[in-house]
Amino acid sequence: MNFLSELISLLVRFSSAFSIVVLFCFDSFAEDVSPPTFARHPLTSDYYCDGINHGDFNQDGVADIVAGPFWYQGPEFQKKHAIYQPVVQPREPSPTDSMFSFVADFNDDTWPDVLVLGRIHKHAAYWYQNPGADGGVWEKHFVFEKIQGESPTLIDINRDGTLELITHWQGRWGWVAPVSTDSKQPWRFHPISEQGDWKQFYHGTGVGDINGDGRRDLIINDGWFEQPADAMQMWPFHEFRFGETGGAQMFASDVDQDGDNDVITSLNAHGWGLAWFEQVKTNGETDFVKHLIMGSREEEAQFGVAFSQPHALDLADVDGDGHVDIVTGKRMWAHGPTGDIEPQAPPVLYWFRWTRDAQSEIRFEPHRIDDRSGVGTQVIAADVTGDGHADILTVSKLGAFVFEQATR
Repeated sequence: MNFLSELISLLVRFSSAFSIVVLFCFDSFAEDVSPPTFARHPLTSDYYCDGINHGDFNQDGVADIVAGPFWYQGPEFQKKHAIYQPVVQPREPSPTDSMFSFVADFNDDTWPDVLVLGRIHKHAAYWYQNPGADGGVWEKHFVFEKIQGESPTLIDINRDGTLELITHWQGRWGWVAPVSTDSKQPWRFHPISEQGDWKQFYHGTGVGDINGDGRRDLIINDGWFEQPADAMQMWPFHEFRFGETGGAQMFASDVDQDGDNDVITSLNAHGWGLAWFEQVKTNGETDFVKHLIMGSREEEAQFGVAFSQPHALDLADVDGDGHVDIVTGKRMWAHGPTGDIEPQAPPVLYWFRWTRDAQSEIRFEPHRIDDRSGVGTQVIAADVTGDGHADILTVSKLGAFVFEQATR
């Protein structure tokens, strides 16, 4: 071997060894990075609603927050504007008439409007029209008689350019959506399933591509509906029991990074449990393996945390490491101060950090954000401060809150 060949060989060996050291140091550093902290900013201490969301309602380029009858002007979120008549609700009885808020431009005038869903068996759904630059009254428009299920979602599930409100109606799953170019007309229900015995208070609903065909499927606690090529036809149903009595929002995400989507859900919205379900193949068919993230009080030592009533979930890359984390918490007094499990336990708010241990096992590491807020039926992880980091928006019977992520 001549001198030049020996030199090249030496450089290659040195480069490889240096790369390994750098990667090792980088991985070690990444694992040692402290998790982010959050600053607590109350929007109100009054109980108005159980749902919260965000949008740029005055089109000033800064995110605002909507919680029940008010939108709170960013970036300070201290100045509030009424969307409809505010009524403070008592904390002890049942929930409010504002369980979910969804933000979209429903009349195509470029101004974001607000869709409000009330209690399943008591209130109709309405959307409120943003008055725009002139300000004034938000005009109220009837949407649908009742939106059933405890965690409906608004999404363009069939990618036709129109947002659909996922729900079930008269024993069939499907969506409610506009059917007219006149945005003020009521929406209509479109079924995708056969008739079944689906309770109005059904827990556990989500949307995501389960089978990897590029189409969004409907996920429920009892399985998933596969979207066919023609979304207007009946969707085949695949049975699988994800939760016990069912949780809250459900998500499809590739937790283990093996190329297919897994399912993340709480197991019992009024009890215990949080888990991810690994997608596997059994005899060529899609199946799932349960991985518990959080269990009951008896399992607290094993998982590092235990709280009941995880009635709202969201996913986001909270720590900016490229992996999806989970945000959830304890709902306070869903059925009053003596109902459900541990009703007097602290109303905590947590995020669960995606990690992989030395044995390549995936864990979701719990980190407490707060113990004086909890969740309602909707929690949102989104960057509302404009610094590139996910903040947390939550509501409960203790009020409405923004948890601003500290810059790392």
